[in-house]
Amino acid sequence: MIADAILEQKVGELLATLYAKRFAKLNALTLSTLLKKNPYLYRALGANRATDFIEQVLLARVSSSDETIFGNDFFEPLAMFAAQQAQQGLPSPASVSVGAGAGQDIAIETASEYLAIAVKSGTNIFNSQSEKGQSAEFSQLQSRMRKLGKMFRPIIGYGYGRNSASKQASSVERMAGQRFWALLTGEDDFYLRISRAMENFASDHASKFKSALDTKHDALLREFMISFVGEDGLINWDAVVAF
Repeated sequence: MIADAILEQKVGELLATLYAKRFAKLNALTLSTLLKKNPYLYRALGANRATDFIEQVLLARVSSSDETIFGNDFFEPLAMFAAQQAQQGLPSPASVSVGAGAGQDIAIETASEYLAIAVKSGTNIFNSQSEKGQSAEFSQLQSRMRKLGKMFRPIIGYGYGRNSASKQASSVERMAGQRFWALLTGEDDFYLRISRAMENFASDHASKFKSALDTKHDALLREFMISFVGEDGLINWDAVVAF
């Protein structure tokens, strides 16, 4: 079992990196970038007040960016850390390293198996084209790994969510949430321990980010009102859509 103190330290480091990138993305955000969101959607949703429009578009932009950052800068390094820590102290530890091919984040090699793992955020990450690309990358790696004489297990691991079957139509295994973290650590409750380890860090980071978000909202709102709000206080939707 990975010690609580070790897990909390790592989670704290990863959250610091995560928030540093969140702040950088927020600081770089401009009104022009914000207005690339679908204007028809927000008019259809009735965001007729300038402050409501900016708030909704800003939050949507931040949310979509957060999912990418969280997958790349939290789940991926945490999965590598968890797999490595879980092997420490075992009589015959597996070798845990960076994946040997494109599309593979982690390689776990035992005496009889080679696990090639691609770490993804949630189960909705793939469209059909990207899923084909991931399968092709696994196939290329399998061809290179045949000389090892070991069972090759291509795995897509999702940091959260559920999936009912360990295998789909292809030979690629898919493991989500609890099953994925248990594969890496041997701990059935590790997926819960990740959340618990955030307790001492999340509130402090979140309050600072909320303050920065409010400041960015007010600055963008001022700029938006100058260019896209009439003297009557209403949004000039023709100007927004034309932009």
